[in-house]
Amino acid sequence: MAVSTPGRPVKPSPVYRYLFAIGLLAVAIGVTLLVMSMKERVWLPAGAAALLLGVVLVGSYLTDRLQAEAFVDPLAFEPPWSKLARGAGPPRLPAPGKLAVAPGTAFSIDKLIDFPATTAASRPARPARSVPPPPPVAPPSWTPALFDQVSAQQFDAVCEALFAQGGFETRSQSHGAAGGVTIWLYSRHAQQGKDSPAAVAWCKQWSGQPVGVRELHPLLDLMRSRELKRGTCATSSICSENARKFAKDNGINLLDRTGLLALIAGRTPAQQQALLALALGKR
Repeated sequence: MAVSTPGRPVKPSPVYRYLFAIGLLAVAIGVTLLVMSMKERVWLPAGAAALLLGVVLVGSYLTDRLQAEAFVDPLAFEPPWSKLARGAGPPRLPAPGKLAVAPGTAFSIDKLIDFPATTAASRPARPARSVPPPPPVAPPSWTPALFDQVSAQQFDAVCEALFAQGGFETRSQSHGAAGGVTIWLYSRHAQQGKDSPAAVAWCKQWSGQPVGVRELHPLLDLMRSRELKRGTCATSSICSENARKFAKDNGINLLDRTGLLALIAGRTPAQQQALLALALGKR
């Protein structure tokens, strides 16, 4: 076995070098005999024995080499990080039976590692990040885009309230799932009887398409059936030129989104807010 002295590396014994050479020779002989045993089985036991002997001898040498690289005192060679952490040399284990530090001694990590000194003055002060205030939310108002946000039922309610604000007594008749409403307008100044309407209004959203002559025929039929000379068609869309000419020739007042906005603008601020509450679904 290799012999060592304190603080010095263990040197391998010269005997193991000869054993290593003999082991290599035994491995070579064993491999040769095993190859020969493929033709003559009589060489198989001798080849296996020689190969096993060679492996044992080579392994003994390699084990001795590994032990030769060990050190009796693992702290005899100072690691590189200890030079940065300590200025007085490498740390060593205390003697058997003795404590590394006296009892009650406070332990601090900065005694082992020299951290760079930092002060508050050495760090540049970061400017306070100013968060811009959120933009003010404009209150809802009557715009052409508002008609695209209201439902068919809300549009019908706005039209009926708009005519009621004009001094008419209104009686509405819904068109069902197709949307739209027929509003009969009664006025105390009309020449007809008390139960006879003065005019009729045909209100429908018709979003995304202009109102043509075909859409005005139901209103004209209602006017003729009740012998009314006045009728109004209110829509959130626009009207074609042919529809305008047809309405003018038959006593129909067309109120597209521009006409409705102009009519709403003529109401008082309180009435405009009441109409806006209906359009936004507020009660």
